[in-house]
Amino acid sequence: MRVRVIDLDGSITAQDRVLRTFRPDVYDLRRWGPRVRLACRWKRFYRLERRLDRDFGPTDHHDSWISLLGSGDFHHMTLALLRRLRHPFNLLVIDKHPDWLRGLPMLHCGAWLQHAAKLPQVRRIFHLGGDRHFDDARRWLAPRRLIEANKIVVLPAVRRFDHGFWQDLPHQPLRRNLHTPIDRDRLEELLCPYLDELDRLPLYVSLDKDAMWMPESLTNWDSGHLDLNEVQEIMQFFLKAAGNDLIGMDIVGDWSHVRTQGLFRRFLRRLEHPRHKVDADQARICNERTNLMLLRFLKHDPVAESITFPSRLKSA
Repeated sequence: MRVRVIDLDGSITAQDRVLRTFRPDVYDLRRWGPRVRLACRWKRFYRLERRLDRDFGPTDHHDSWISLLGSGDFHHMTLALLRRLRHPFNLLVIDKHPDWLRGLPMLHCGAWLQHAAKLPQVRRIFHLGGDRHFDDARRWLAPRRLIEANKIVVLPAVRRFDHGFWQDLPHQPLRRNLHTPIDRDRLEELLCPYLDELDRLPLYVSLDKDAMWMPESLTNWDSGHLDLNEVQEIMQFFLKAAGNDLIGMDIVGDWSHVRTQGLFRRFLRRLEHPRHKVDADQARICNERTNLMLLRFLKHDPVAESITFPSRLKSA
């Protein structure tokens, strides 16, 4: 797979080891970043899509790409990448947040998934690793019919969701209990009904590193529960189930200084971002290491295959 950086915030281009090791194609879109961060009008999104069309060229869809997008504030840019794909595929999303809010008048980083679910080429969505905003007041904005129809299969990180329609909907967490790490047997138990379907179609993966715990990922959002070993285990299982037919992938969840343009995005920044102090150098070093491990794993680098990732669960 080829690697590219869609540079909206400078977070990936500051990671020298990633650039030296993988020599990605870099597309400088930092001028767009403050105008699309967190949310944007559909008119602006379509203009950005046209810019990507020009930059990527007409034959871009012939190759499988790993796209690094920077902060999770830009996760809605995944929709632009999915809309470029021309053949049916299953979609794996690893994310602490649902990203499927309905009824918003603009494209928002917390709403892109319900638009992706409407694309004719997206056959089934697997949402893994979730924890926050699933069963609180925002549950009223969830695409309930798609979830109940198993168009979106939800496997939380560590707990069942207890409120609203979730009480009547079968769903099991990825971990058997809080201190038992995810393994292949657990994934096979949970995903057995979908193995034939996963085998029939290629796979696209969208990873938001906010699903991971803080020592392995420092993001603009709150951190999740999974460690790097577990994320690798999930991806390995899905890739094997899909016959290693990975049609594309994007990675978000790097930290960057928040720069926005317009009063509305400034309001969203204050409303939605957790208020915690992050050391920029520490965030870069942490996220660079995780990105290196993920890219080496995805590109079958023997260095990555020889590494055992540290896990707080196995030492607990």
